[in-house]
Amino acid sequence: MQVLTIALFLGIVATASACASMAAPGTTVTTVTTSVTTVSADEESTGILSANERSLIRKTWDQAKKDGDVAPQVLFRFIKAHPEYQKKFSKFADVPQSELLTNGNFLAQAYTILAGLNVVIQSLSSQELLANQLNVLGGAHQPRGVTPAMFEEFGVIVEQVLEEELGNGFSAEARQAWKHGIHALVAGVSKTLKNPEDLADPQTKLTLHQIRDVQRSWENIRSGRNALVSSIFVKLFKETPRVQKHFAKFSSVAVDSLAGHADYEKQVALVADRLDTIISAMDDKLQLLGNIYYMKYTHLERGISRDTFEDFGRLLLDVLGASGVSSDDLDSWKGVLAVFVNGVSPKK
Repeated sequence: MQVLTIALFLGIVATASACASMAAPGTTVTTVTTSVTTVSADEESTGILSANERSLIRKTWDQAKKDGDVAPQVLFRFIKAHPEYQKKFSKFADVPQSELLTNGNFLAQAYTILAGLNVVIQSLSSQELLANQLNVLGGAHQPRGVTPAMFEEFGVIVEQVLEEELGNGFSAEARQAWKHGIHALVAGVSKTLKNPEDLADPQTKLTLHQIRDVQRSWENIRSGRNALVSSIFVKLFKETPRVQKHFAKFSSVAVDSLAGHADYEKQVALVADRLDTIISAMDDKLQLLGNIYYMKYTHLERGISRDTFEDFGRLLLDVLGASGVSSDDLDSWKGVLAVFVNGVSPKK
């Protein structure tokens, strides 16, 4: 087994300080401290990539990282290509792009990213070690709303910078190895990162994933929505008789005699159609918020309590489960119903 000695940066700490003795007042000087470790890389076909691909990635990266400008250039080009992502870096979120390359906080972040990439590259030979590193990487970025697509976009920038830095040294074979490596990285971090459809909208508090689950499962049962709503009303009125008193036109009708009562059937159809309208328009944020506000306005004056909405939601989940809706879809229904209840009847 041929042993390759690879010097990798395990930790890079960038600190910015104003040094009066070294620079003019107001000038920020970035000091980079590196710690180096040595690892042995085998040539066996273990790990996610082939031995040759691992060797190419290490070789090209070992050459490129000697230039201290690589890390800042990667991050700068990433932000320039996707300016909306700059807001995710609070310490330089509002710094003009033209000033980023001389901003201490920006440089510190660039070298921190370089350190993280070094650790991942060091772990390529071990599936277990690489998986652990990617879990840590994904876990660190998940709270910030970072998505797998962002890592893919970052990988594209890394390839571009490496190609410019290494010139002919970045061969087609090396480029392909990096593509495979970035694909492996994205696949690994995706296990702990949220996809765009799993990110909650800041206004509606719903994810696209939840909306799609609810709409899809509702489509399978919507033809029987009147019977579904009627069964919920009957259970609700039997559990809490006072709720029936909100419906003056059939408030005194025995629960078991409600079926077929004209005013009751009209109310059932009204609720079923309203439910259908709300669910069908859930992917339109303005309509969704408008429907929630309308429900709040029309029910507030009738004095219908939050408990009633919660009970209706609970019984709806029971009926959906009995209708064959999957447990995963039911979880989405729970999230959606919680948003509706909080919107229509906020906690006091």
